[in-house]
Amino acid sequence: MIHLKFAITLLFSCLTLYGSSQKTGWTKDEELYYKTVNDLCNYLRDNKYDTTKRDFIFKNYVYFAYVLNDTSTKRVKSRIAYFDGLFPGFQHFIDSVGVTNLDAKPVRFFKSDSEFYEPFTEEIKDLDSMTLAYYDIRRPTKPLGALLFEQKTHKLASWILINQGGTYYFLTFNLVDKE
Repeated sequence: MIHLKFAITLLFSCLTLYGSSQKTGWTKDEELYYKTVNDLCNYLRDNKYDTTKRDFIFKNYVYFAYVLNDTSTKRVKSRIAYFDGLFPGFQHFIDSVGVTNLDAKPVRFFKSDSEFYEPFTEEIKDLDSMTLAYYDIRRPTKPLGALLFEQKTHKLASWILINQGGTYYFLTFNLVDKE
């Protein structure tokens, strides 16, 4: 009888711990997106980006396979050069706000911020489920930006949302330097 009570208590404790590690109202994909960006930010906190780290970042955090598999070597090299130019800006932002001050959650949790959420109601509404908004924890209701993830790998596909004359799109590296 004591063993049964102990087993039930242990099982309940494990379920409670597992349940508390899950984010309330988040999908499994959203949790994996969060893990990717959290791990990336922690990596960048400890490692300044340079081109020797690029392959590690592509392998673990940033979705770039569609570019690397391009048949044009010229386009691949050009897009990698763009990445090398833009990615340090991502790290600079993390460094300036501080990893401990940044957090993220699904963009759908910001529906009440109509200005921020507007693109997700029209032009890029199909990307809502693949996007996290990041924010400074000192101002949790004001998103700083949006992060787009690739669904199958859960890697970061873009951290740049562009508004060009009221048309919104995420800058992905397959859009850069088309021939």
